[in-house]
This record gives sequence, structure tokens and C-alpha cells, in this order.
Amino acid sequence: MAILSLFSVGIAGCSSPGNNGAEEAQTSLASQAATEAPSATPTIPPADVLYPHPKPEMPAEAHEHSVLGAQAFSVYVLEMFGYTGATQDIEAFASLCMDDSVSCNGFLDHMKATKKEGSYYEGYELRVVSVNGSLYGGIRPEVEYGTQLAAFVPGHVFHDGATGEIVRYEDSDIIGAVEVVWSDGWKVAELQMEGADDD
Repeated sequence: MAILSLFSVGIAGCSSPGNNGAEEAQTSLASQAATEAPSATPTIPPADVLYPHPKPEMPAEAHEHSVLGAQAFSVYVLEMFGYTGATQDIEAFASLCMDDSVSCNGFLDHMKATKKEGSYYEGYELRVVSVNGSLYGGIRPEVEYGTQLAAFVPGHVFHDGATGEIVRYEDSDIIGAVEVVWSDGWKVAELQMEGADDD
């Protein structure tokens, strides 16, 4: 499976009725991917090779209990999604989520399985382009704000440790939605991503 290529969380592959929005986004991008012949089982390169950028840092505004704080935190969440997809630093992303977040747990389970099978994404990152706005409330009753963001995922490669296949993904524009709860700081309740051109 590949990362929206990751966000189709499982972040590429075929979607099923039980998949969440993140999974479906990745799945839709899978149709744009080109698959190469299998090669030897890959060795996962070090994190600084897979993500040759500074680790995202939470901005000061993200600590504010306000709509602007929720927006700053949501931008950081998507940046960390990209960082986690590339580096497989699962704990860093898990700390941002509520324990019972279905979409967060689906993404984290996907990343654990990817790591276990020796698979990895090369050249994966997620760049937030704009904050499109926020609304009060969300899918869950405890959600305070839901923020929609536009993002860009450059072309990248998925190395499948189970099959040895190499799958290439094209540049993708994404629309993401992050719903947050305040509990001595913001936490992700749920998040979704889909291709900007998806219906």
C-alpha cells in the first residue's frame, strides 16, 4: 500500500467499505502510480535520508485555545503526517491524537505494518499550501473545531518489502480536514484527506 499514497491508509491500495477518508485518498492516488518489476527486499534507509528536511516543529500559536490555535495545530498535524509517513516515527504522530481516534489509529496501524514488512516511502512529504477555514463542531460531539486545509504531495516512491515491487506516485493536490478537541492542549479527534480532484 502506498501513503495519499499514504493517506489512502493505508495510504495506497484498494479501498474497502471499512476504509476511512485517509485510506480512500491514498487509494485514489494509487491509480496514478506506476509499478516496476520486483527487486530484492529493500533495506530501509535512515530517517534523515528518507526525510531530508527539518522535523516539523509545533508553532507557538498551536498552544492557544482559539480558532487560530486550532488552525496552527491542524497545519502541524498534516506536516507531521508527512514526516511520519517518511520516517516511520510512529510515536511522534501518536502523541498528537486522542487514544480512540479511528483515523489516527488506522494510519498508525498502517505505518506499523509497513515498517514490520520492511516497506518504506522514498521522497514522501506533505506541504500545507493554505488554510481554507474552520467551522465549530465536527463529527464527534466533543470536537471544538474542524479545519480544512489544502496540501501538496510531491511525486514519491513506495518500496514494497513484501513483494520487492517499486511503486511510483505522481504529484498530488490534497484537501485535508482535521477535527480537534481541547484537553490541556489540542488533540486530533479525526482527520481525513482526499485528492483535490476527487468528487
